[in-house]
Amino acid sequence: MSSLVSLRSVLRLLQTPDVLRQGIKTGIRRRVGAHIDYHLRDGYSAPPVQVDIKITDACNLRCTMCAQWGKSGYNFTRPREEIRNILPLETYKKLADDICEFKPWIYIWGGEPFLYPHILSLLTYMKEKGLIVSVISNGTRTEKYVEPLVDIGCDVLIFSINGPRDTHDIVVGLGGAFDAAVSSIKSIQIEKARRDRIKPYIFLIAVVTGDNQHNLECVFDLGEELRVDGVLVNYGWFQTLESGHHYMAIMKEKLDTIPWSWRGWLWGVHEIDPNVLLESVKRIRAQEWGFPVKFFPALAYENILHYYREHANTFGHNKCMAPWVKAEIMPSGDVAMCGEYPDYVVGNITGDSLLDIWNSERARKFRSVLKDEGGLLPVCARCPGLMGW
Repeated sequence: MSSLVSLRSVLRLLQTPDVLRQGIKTGIRRRVGAHIDYHLRDGYSAPPVQVDIKITDACNLRCTMCAQWGKSGYNFTRPREEIRNILPLETYKKLADDICEFKPWIYIWGGEPFLYPHILSLLTYMKEKGLIVSVISNGTRTEKYVEPLVDIGCDVLIFSINGPRDTHDIVVGLGGAFDAAVSSIKSIQIEKARRDRIKPYIFLIAVVTGDNQHNLECVFDLGEELRVDGVLVNYGWFQTLESGHHYMAIMKEKLDTIPWSWRGWLWGVHEIDPNVLLESVKRIRAQEWGFPVKFFPALAYENILHYYREHANTFGHNKCMAPWVKAEIMPSGDVAMCGEYPDYVVGNITGDSLLDIWNSERARKFRSVLKDEGGLLPVCARCPGLMGW
């Protein structure tokens, strides 16, 4: 990333000081405060600096690499009534009332968040409470929300784009998905320009698969065309039978829990040829782009092969701090200690306040077990949250 790009990004952030302040606050908590709690507070933690809300399990796409609805997705074996479960708007309003005093960053995901019937009312209420809100979407359902998203000042929108048109549509399992997402992004950018607004910041995120490993740079070309604020690349979350069984043994023995979510991550990562991917990464890094670029994790060229062949290798990232930083709320209201592996539930916001749940006995026990395990569980080894997300 050139100094010009860095300067442009900083100047834009200076025009949205609320986002800048929240970013600094989150960074300090991740890198300093959480580590103090980890070492000194015996499972207790200061209030979360981020609250992740999985607003719905429902999704209209079937992305190859998705642990929920992909090739090995765990949602296919869950009871249908669980999949359809969503919380009423009033529950989320109460949550916003409870947490607005310490102002965590709100990250809304799914499923597809724009399938939640009250998504616009929820975003409006959270912004009225002074919260910074980001949403990740596949972009196929956002076109009708363009004007209100700009009007209410939604802070960040992240769109999943996994290659050029044909590649993307293959990865997500739906023809026309690429065109729908691109149309939404263009409409948002036009509306922002019409109103002279910076928000929402627009990011693209791509996940490496066997289908897009050879043409990832097309996502960056699209980013230039759409004048986005950044492009993120995820090398891919995945598990092995060995890591999954090891995880099950620990969870059963130490937390009296039989986990189920890890099997969703047994997708076809073997289809990725590290040498083909390496050439794509080199082409991307050889160019200067008009926006920040970030890979998760930030791997040296020689480590790309090791990433896919040596699952236990965490490249020096040896502690998961997420349970000291982020609260994870599931569509049912359950609070899990990990959003991607929501096997261990510590409470439910329909019955208790998030702050009471955050340092409950079950939450402290999980943090203590994680610390006793050296800071990681076997499934943590391929989590971008561990490696810089």
